Formats: sequence, structure tokens, C-alpha cells
Amino acid sequence: MSSAEPTERTRTADDRARARADFERKSTEELFAATLEGEDDDDAPWEAVTVLRLRGGAEVFDQAKLYCGSEDVKARARGLSVLAQLDCSKPDAERPFRTECVSIAIEHIRESDEEIVRCAAWALSHLGTERAVATLADLRNHPDADVRHAVANCIELRKHPEGVKILIALMEDRNEVVRDWATFALGNAGDVTEGGARHFTNSPEIRAAFRARLDDSYQEARREAIWGLALRSDPLGVKLLLKHLESEDWWNGDEDAAQELLGVQPDTSIEDLRNGLRRLLE
Repeated sequence: MSSAEPTERTRTADDRARARADFERKSTEELFAATLEGEDDDDAPWEAVTVLRLRGGAEVFDQAKLYCGSEDVKARARGLSVLAQLDCSKPDAERPFRTECVSIAIEHIRESDEEIVRCAAWALSHLGTERAVATLADLRNHPDADVRHAVANCIELRKHPEGVKILIALMEDRNEVVRDWATFALGNAGDVTEGGARHFTNSPEIRAAFRARLDDSYQEARREAIWGLALRSDPLGVKLLLKHLESEDWWNGDEDAAQELLGVQPDTSIEDLRNGLRRLLE
């Protein structure tokens, strides 16, 4: 999503449900008009975008494509934001306009307007096709931090031949949010086995990249580095994870990482997780 898209909601669950129901009764044309109302950090236009994404179909695609061709910058941005996750409730194979959405986003990534470029990059990040990922890979050194954030955020980038290399480079980014997301992405890179277990991508270079982030000025990046090391059974990562779980201010992510590493159920007590990590270190 674009950096302009709200990531936190202050409204109650009932407020959100009522707003969603109101928007769902609107026509596609009315919803697109609603995306242009208010300011970029208002909830209402993004609620309209969400409903349009979920509604999907040819009518929404055609209207979003029309908006992408508008002379109005906000209209182009909203059109791209809708296309970014059009038909997102369906499996990728059942999203009929995905290829066209990627082509439109690539076309707009060449624009001079910074916000349009950001929206196009986030569209490619969400769409995640081979062509989208290849385009994002070329944007790894883009001067706009939000574009680099979109690159780090792309799940499918991890499968790119240079994906690990790109993420390791972004872990050194001057922007703390980019570093955090790149560290998270590399930490979760890997494959799921037939039994449902995860096999994490691992190498001395990857572990060295995580260790380099242990002194990061951004706390979230430091935590992601610890979890990335621990999930690869690195003794230093396991030791630091245990240290956090033994403190009074451990995070949910510490608990999740310990559960994953130990292969235990989500309802395992914190003390059992601590004991499990101590046994690993022994």
C-alpha cells in the first residue's frame, strides 16, 4: 500500500462495520467518487478502495483503468491502489485481470509524479507476478524510501534469483522502516514442507546480515534480526531470544519465534518456551 494509506484505525469495530456496510450498498461509480473525497489520511476514501478491491470484476477493473488514465493525480493514484489488490479475496489463479494490472502499474512507474510512482510500486509489490517482481528488483536503489519499502515488502521477491542479495542490501538502507521490512522479509524467507513445517533459507551470509542488525538504532529491526537468527538455530539468536522472554517486556513476536523454533503449540506457556530454549542452548 502507499505510505498515504492509513495503517492504524482509531474507530471501534462497530464503527468500521457500519462504514463498510454503507459503502457496500454504493454503486461502483459512487465508490470511485468516494475514493477522491477527504484527505489522504482519512479513513473513508480507503474504506471505499477496500470495498472496490473486494468487489472486483470487470466493471471495477474498467473504472480503475479509466481512473489511471485521468489527468488528475489523485484519481490516478486511487485507480492504481484499487488495481493493486483487485479481487484480493480470490486465489491468484482466479484473478482474471492480474496481468493487465501489472502492465498498468509498470506503465505508471515511469511517471514523474512521486506519489504515482509510489502507488505503482506498491501495486507491483502486492500483485507479485514474475514480471512485477522483476520490475521491483530494478527499483532496489530508488531514491524514494517508500518505493524501496514496497520492494522489501514484496513476498514474491524472496523467490527471485537475486532476492536474498537485494534484501541483504536493503537491510543496510538509510531508512529504518525499509531496514525493518527487509529484515522481516529475509527472516521469513524459505519453503513450507509437505508436513506444514517451514524450512528457512540459510547461509553464513544471511546469518552475518542478521548479526549486523543486532545493533540497529531501530528496535523493530533489532528484534527481527534476533528472530531471524533464532529461527535458523543460531546460538546467539537463541540466547538473545531467551533473554527477551526472560524479561518483563517480551514481545508477541518473541513468543511466536520461540513457538516456531521449538515446534510447539500456540498455547504453550511462556515458562515452557523458556525451558525449551534453555535446553537448546545446553
